[in-house]
This record gives sequence, structure tokens and C-alpha cells, in this order.
Amino acid sequence: MRTRSLALVFALTAACSGAQRAPTTPAFTWRPRSGPAMEQLLNVHRASAPAVSPDGRAVAFLSDPSGLPQPWAITVGADPVAESAWRRLATDPERVQFVRYAPDGRWLFMGRDHGGDENTQVLRVAPAGGAATDLTAAPEVKHLFGALSHDGRWVAYASNARSRGDFDVYVRPAGDEPTAPRRVLEGAGHHEAIDFSLDGRQLAVLHERSNFDQDVLLVDVAAATARNLTEHAAEGDVRYTSPRFTRDGRSLFVVSDRGREHMNLALLDVTPTAPAPALPRFVLDEPHDLDVIELSPDGATLAAVYNLDGWSQLRLYDVTDPAHPRERARPDVPPGVIASLSFAADGRSLVFDLSRAASPEEVFGLDVATNRVSRLTRSDHAGIDESALVEPTLERVRSFDGTEVSLLLYRPRDLAPGERAPVVVQVHGGPEAQFTPYFSPVIQYLVGHGYIVAAPNVRGSTGYGKHFSHLDDVALREDSVRDLAAVNRWLRARPDVAADRIAVMGGSYGGYMVLAALTLDPELWAAGCDIVGIANFRTFLERTALYRRALREAEYGSLARDGELLDRISPIHRVDRIRAPLFVIHGANDPRVPVTEAEQIVAALRQRNHRVEYLRFENEGHGVSRRENRIRAYGDVVRFFDEVLGGTRAPTPPAP
Repeated sequence: MRTRSLALVFALTAACSGAQRAPTTPAFTWRPRSGPAMEQLLNVHRASAPAVSPDGRAVAFLSDPSGLPQPWAITVGADPVAESAWRRLATDPERVQFVRYAPDGRWLFMGRDHGGDENTQVLRVAPAGGAATDLTAAPEVKHLFGALSHDGRWVAYASNARSRGDFDVYVRPAGDEPTAPRRVLEGAGHHEAIDFSLDGRQLAVLHERSNFDQDVLLVDVAAATARNLTEHAAEGDVRYTSPRFTRDGRSLFVVSDRGREHMNLALLDVTPTAPAPALPRFVLDEPHDLDVIELSPDGATLAAVYNLDGWSQLRLYDVTDPAHPRERARPDVPPGVIASLSFAADGRSLVFDLSRAASPEEVFGLDVATNRVSRLTRSDHAGIDESALVEPTLERVRSFDGTEVSLLLYRPRDLAPGERAPVVVQVHGGPEAQFTPYFSPVIQYLVGHGYIVAAPNVRGSTGYGKHFSHLDDVALREDSVRDLAAVNRWLRARPDVAADRIAVMGGSYGGYMVLAALTLDPELWAAGCDIVGIANFRTFLERTALYRRALREAEYGSLARDGELLDRISPIHRVDRIRAPLFVIHGANDPRVPVTEAEQIVAALRQRNHRVEYLRFENEGHGVSRRENRIRAYGDVVRFFDEVLGGTRAPTPPAP
């Protein structure tokens, strides 16, 4: 699953660097538009993360009519099923994170946390809905749902119950058998169960050292022993994801970038006589990242989603001979972003979610035999006229060292010749992530309201090869902030941009990028909005959830070894350089970036009598999930931008 991210100046040519005196430009002529209201856009419902029943007749998925994602189901028919005809599977006061059918169809499994704390609990419910059974019942423990055996008898998951910094793997009955969960893998680090072999005797497990470095372990379920198939410490970072047993059980399909720039499909030999560690044998090699795969239960068809500059391309492969996949089709799917796939038991139908910049997520189905794509759900879109929404264009910017940075540019439809609009630069989180053309109510509101929105994929982003994703590692951290400066200068040179009215907005790591931009290049930015961002890398690493520390130190630097660097790149130590007004949003229950990061930057700016507005939500975690909170938060953000960027008077000029 793709990871999805929140989605939110003196004129210079792209080749210029450093601040220069702005040339004379026409008077600021921006006018607010009357596009869809923010509350209307945030009341658009969506259907995503689908799972198809084994017989292919029903689809379960997540949707948010209640204001938080909850599990729903439909019976598949010839036409899209309107929201009024959906069946609610469970009623929960908290957000539900996934829903999955057991292979035998007896149960549905789902996960939920409390108040955004990310301590996921695994629950089970009947396919017809009703009361849910909590299989884990340990609210202080985080669980990672993993795999269901092909006969439907067993469920595997990981948890940090033994040690808050480590995830062990457990197997337990899927039904009501009075058998306690059994630990089949214990060890230091982050482990996640992914797939059972057809006979249920083996379990493919990922051991994650960072977002860019994993190994594949083969666990003997009965003996509770593990064999590392890919150990590669001497080779540096290698990514492995999505292990799936082939039909004959002799190999695993994996997605990896070992020895190459892009994530592609390979085989790992898992026979007892195979050498371990083993070298992956690549069976597909494309100049694009393979984002998502799913194997049909009969092992005959592989669905693959390739990433083409952020847009998804779905392909089907015949893998009856796993060593020689044969492409069967590239179904005609509307351009957008696919995050998840699910096959029916007979492999004849595939369901997936699709989000487009100008169209919210819906569930689609594919007839594998005919390649016919059909929409399965029709959510309530709050009366939005989708034809009035805006699709982005793909642009390229040369950064300070010649590195090419791509960005998605959203422009109001009715900008008149000579009219200059304010801009919001929306920075994604991660940093190991990518801004893709998904449906963002906030972006669509800003564009409908008269703003230009630019969403760059600065160095460190995924989707552009291994080398590009490592260009911001540790000591290179601020080179990605220099990419933002290059984007700002490129925007300033455009005839439709009000050069002194460019704001920067981002969440999580993107929030850090906001603060870093305002401190490194204060003369370029007129406003900022930091959502759950990092202000101080030292305190962030000290206070983030223990299970995350090692994963994040691999990207940012170690507390033990790199303390001086962490201090140097932390915006809190340059807060006196901030000139632009700032808006800060954070959830009190955030386990990733503790709320103390927001409170440090807010206190430091208030001490200097600098304009800073702060929203703290007591029932949110890493982001803003509840609809009522989103309406308040983003409504206030736009009001803030209107005041700072959209007035008839220019923003206060930077101090000399």
C-alpha cells in the first residue's frame, strides 16, 4: 500500500540562485473565487481499501459517512451501488484502518486504534456485520495485521507486547478455538508477517531496519524457527516488500531494488536446499517502481501497479511459470492512483480503489477474462460538480545542483491574462514518500478559491529511483530544503504568480520542511502552515514511539553519533530567522511526532511576539482524521492564508 501522504519572492529565472531585487511587476490583482465550499469538499465521502469475498459476490471496504473510516460492504452488481444501499459491518467510535475477508469466507478482520494513538487492535466480525470480537484486547500494544492461512484457520500478526521497541510475530486461530496466540518469531527490530505458504507450514516475514532496508525471513510455523533468505548487511540498503508464495511453494515473489534503481519483481528460492542468503532472480525489470502487487489465490495471475510519475498503471501477468511472467493486459483504468488490490478466490475478478485529483476514491472491479473495468461504489459526493475540479499538470524544475525535481501544478481555471495569484507549495511527508495526483479536498478548495497550488517531489522522494531517494540522507538533509527554494524561484518567474505571496504547507516530515524553509530562506516565503511537523530532531527522536526510533535514525541520524548534526538541522535553533506568519496544527495523541514538537516552536515564536496560530486536537494523533476537526482546522488555515496572502495590501516585506 502506498503509502499516501497529506496532500497540501522576487522573480528569478530557474537558473538563478540567491535573493535578488524584484523587477517591476503588474499590481496584485488576485480575487477570491467562489468554488465549492471547504465544508462541502470535506463532506465528500470516499470508498477505499477494498477486499473482495472469496466467491467474488461481495466487497468490503472503508468509507467515512460518519466522519471517520468505518467498514461497509456491497453486493456486486451490474451498476455501481449507491451509498444508501451499502451495509455497515460494524459501528465503532474510532477509525477503522483495514478490513479483510478470511479465505474461507467465515470472517472479516479489521483493525482500529484509539484517538489516533496507532495502537492497532485486531478485531473479527461476521461477514453480515454485527458485534466485533477483539482478538488482541491490549490497547497499550501496537499490532500489525499480517496474514491469513489459505484454509482460513489461522491468522498471523506482529506486536510489540514483549518489548515496546520490537515486533515479534504471533499465530492464533482465526475462529473461537480456545488456543492462546503462539509466538513463532522473537527478535530485536521490526518484523511483519506477510504471507502463509499454501500448506500453512511456512510464513514469509519482513524484517525492516529502515524504510529503505529490509530482509525476508522464512519462518517454520510449527518449529518457531526462522531462516533469513536475503541477509545483505555488507551491501548497504536493499528494499524488499510484498513477499508472496508461488503456487508450487518453491519460491517467493518479492519486489526489490537490489542492484538496480527501481523496485521490480523477483523470485527468491525457498527450497530447503537453496543457499541462504539467496540472490533474488529478477523476472520483470522496468524503469519504473512497482508499487503494489497481488497474487491470485490460485497462483496463476499477478496484478501489478507501476508508478509512472505518480500515476498508477495496472498490469496483469500470467505467472503459471513464475520464472517467466507473461503480460496479459494493461486494463483501461482512468488515470489516477491505485493503493490496494484484492482477488476473488477463483482469480476471475479483481477489485481495487482508485483516486483521481478531481474525483474521490471509489472501488472498481476488473473482470480478469475480459479486462472490463467497472465502478462498483457510488459514494455521496456532497453535490460536488466534479467537472469544476482541477487536474494538475506535471512540471519539472532544475534545482541548485542541476537535479531535476518534478511537481504537480494546480491552477485556477479562470485566471485572466496578466492576473497574478498567490501560491501554496504543498510538501509531502515521509520523506520516503511521493506526492501523487490523489483527491485532496484542501487543494481543490484552495484552487477553487483562487490559489495556485504546487506540490513538488523534492530529493528524498520515492518513485524516481534509489539514487534520488538517498540524496537527502543524514548530512544532506537540507539539500531537499534547497529544492523547495528552487521551486519557489521557478514559481516567481511565472507570469501568473504573485511573487511576494508564496506560502509553504506540509504535514509530518513536510511540517519539518515548512519550518526549515522559513528558517533557511526566510526572504522567499510569505506564510507557512506546519501540520504535525518536527521542530527539533533531538527531542523528536528522544520522544517518538520506541519502535520507531531506529527506523527514523536510519534516515535522520543517530542520537548517539550525530547529535551535533541533528541540532544543526533543527529549525528550533534558527527560530529567530522566521519572518513569515505561521499556523501550527497537532494532535495530542501523536505517537510519531509528539505534540511537544509543535509546542516548542509555538512557544519560541510567541516569546518573540511573532504571529503564530496553534490548533491542538485532544482526540487526534498523527494528522487530523475526524471530519469535524478537519473542517475546523482547514477552514482556519484558509482564513489564515486569505489574511496573509490574499489581502489587497502586500504582505509585510522581510526585514533587511
